[in-house]
Amino acid sequence: MKHETTPTRRRAATFLLSVLATVGLVAPLLAQPSDALLRNFMRSGDYLLEVDGKAVPNAEIYQNNSIPAVLILTSSLSAPVLLNPRAGTVETVPIMKVLKKADGSADLSADAATQPQGEFQVVEGNAAFTLQGRKAVLKVRPSLLGLRRSADLKAYSPDYQRVANTYTPNAQALATLKKETRPVTVRTYFGSWCPHCREHVPLLMKVEDQLKGSPSKIKFEYMGLEKGLREPVVKQLGLKGVPTGIVLYNGKEIGRLNSDADWNAPEAALTRILAAAGKSASKGKK
Repeated sequence: MKHETTPTRRRAATFLLSVLATVGLVAPLLAQPSDALLRNFMRSGDYLLEVDGKAVPNAEIYQNNSIPAVLILTSSLSAPVLLNPRAGTVETVPIMKVLKKADGSADLSADAATQPQGEFQVVEGNAAFTLQGRKAVLKVRPSLLGLRRSADLKAYSPDYQRVANTYTPNAQALATLKKETRPVTVRTYFGSWCPHCREHVPLLMKVEDQLKGSPSKIKFEYMGLEKGLREPVVKQLGLKGVPTGIVLYNGKEIGRLNSDADWNAPEAALTRILAAAGKSASKGKK
């Protein structure tokens, strides 16, 4: 994968490098050693693939931020495609040399021989290339906007479920939340384009999953905002950034999840907010 860098290639690299910074084919999990460089491709929800002008919803798209590179698996193309942003090149790799792992990531085997297929072009901000007469375009997925449920976030990008799976909420805080019978809503304002949100919002989603089936009356909502935070609600609520979780009781705000400390352990932060609201209500009755 060593190529000379031309101005065209550098422009092409700018497209994917900026994005990277932020099931058509099923390859078997083979007992082969992974390539020392082409490994740990993570499934990505940041892109959409079109082939010959038609969307390919089942395309599997992986990215590796370290190289960087993008791996595309789909039956709509003749072989898995490897995009090399630094060189602006398109390469193919034999499907049997793509090693899928149990954690959802993928490697290329050490003996995988990539075949050069030319260069990709940047057209209106998207990466376009041709493979054996078929025209493909890799597009940046539009932001997830408006009121959503956790299932919508999980369907939008594998990142949300992947991060949620790694988190274990505090057992004591979780037990307290399971007993919460007040009508509480946790409305989280987030950006699907925001790396910080992808690191922290899944932790709250894990808490939500853990509360299912319990007597808890806590309801969770997720409000997607556009990049730049230009919606009127941002000013109305005084949002300083995302993610921000606003805790509502009977429609009135009783607290927020704002800081890294809150988001690193959202179940603990939520427990504190509800406890403080309970004490305040008790004092008001005296």
